[in-house]
Amino acid sequence: MREFSPPRGTRDIFGEEAELYEYLFKEFRETARKFGFEPIITPTIEHFALFEAKSGEEIKRSMYVFEDKAGRLLALRPEVTASVVRAYLQQLRARPKPIRLYYIAQCFRYEEPQYARYREFWQGGLEVIGDPDVNADVLAAYAASSFLEKVGVKHFYEVGNVAIYRAFMSKLGLSEELQDHILHLIDKDRVDEALSELRTIIGEGADVIAKLVNAKSLDAVESIINEYRELLGDSYAKVVEEQERLYNFLSILKELGFNATYQPKLVRGLAYYTGLIFEYKLEGAPEAPSIGGGGRYDGLTQVYGGPYEPSTGLALGIDRIALALKGVYRVETPMRVVVVVMSGVPLSIGYRALRNILSSKEGAQGFVLRAKSLSKALEYSNKLGVDYVVILGEREYKENAVTIKNMKTGEQFKVSLEEVGRNV
Repeated sequence: MREFSPPRGTRDIFGEEAELYEYLFKEFRETARKFGFEPIITPTIEHFALFEAKSGEEIKRSMYVFEDKAGRLLALRPEVTASVVRAYLQQLRARPKPIRLYYIAQCFRYEEPQYARYREFWQGGLEVIGDPDVNADVLAAYAASSFLEKVGVKHFYEVGNVAIYRAFMSKLGLSEELQDHILHLIDKDRVDEALSELRTIIGEGADVIAKLVNAKSLDAVESIINEYRELLGDSYAKVVEEQERLYNFLSILKELGFNATYQPKLVRGLAYYTGLIFEYKLEGAPEAPSIGGGGRYDGLTQVYGGPYEPSTGLALGIDRIALALKGVYRVETPMRVVVVVMSGVPLSIGYRALRNILSSKEGAQGFVLRAKSLSKALEYSNKLGVDYVVILGEREYKENAVTIKNMKTGEQFKVSLEEVGRNV
């Protein structure tokens, strides 16, 4: 028989690892709801044009794209924000704003698989549509940090603002497409290449971008903005506003006890970011890998034909968080029961006993097992590591009773069928 393995970059998740993922999903949902976010579930497959419009060159290159049987060009979603914005425009515009939404979703990118990077991966995301205030950024960031703290992932922030770069590049005559390309190179830490291309196009005008990339502090950024005030012209006030948002966001995070620093090279790979951006970094890891990030995508609604809406959001990489917790997280094992129904006993009696147990013991787990051999049933149950085996043989059936065997102590006793839930 031919052996089939999962496609490269995908994998099966089972056992304790699957339990860890379920735990993370549960905690993310509970935390998102606690901070006022509502669930949204969008399609795994979308029209390619949705992501082509404003995802950026890296995402476009890594998308899984195909034609369906009707010749429509579709894609497996590489991220979820574009889908949320589409859903907002089509279904949610009449709702009071701001709208706060959360999701847990699988995404797909055809990238070179490596440690902590898969072609099929999980994201937990938060989106706020319709709020221009820095409070929306803080709310999403704080909620995500609360989730990370709850599951025991120590992290810190790196923060930047892509609007400042875009304002200068616009005044230097760079098209939006070229801006996206330069920001992509900076995001990939190919700064020398980005500056070389800029100098070829705009000569000495590239110096201001070089200064921004190498700015070591927000004070240095402020000095650059003031130095080039004449170049910015009517964009100066907007850039100052973005600088203030950056400063306020960092200050609030620090006041709340988070480690947050300004990172001039942080621009992130998605082309729809318009302003404040940030990443969550894993504390204590050798190279401090990113475990998520987000930022402002004001006006993305206009890209899809809707009115302008201020928006912000983030996504956490569930796979990377799971890797950080692997070997640390311990599954809380609930009480587990196997109800063994021997030959000659109606199966419905077994399910009556199981229903009694599961309704009496909160969190208990169990199932009914049909068996011809009690010894084999006990051996199987022992291998599963269950706590109790409830035995329903012909004698127990006639007596309207069950035999309960404690698999940890070996103790065995008989009770009435109605009392089984109280005795396991």
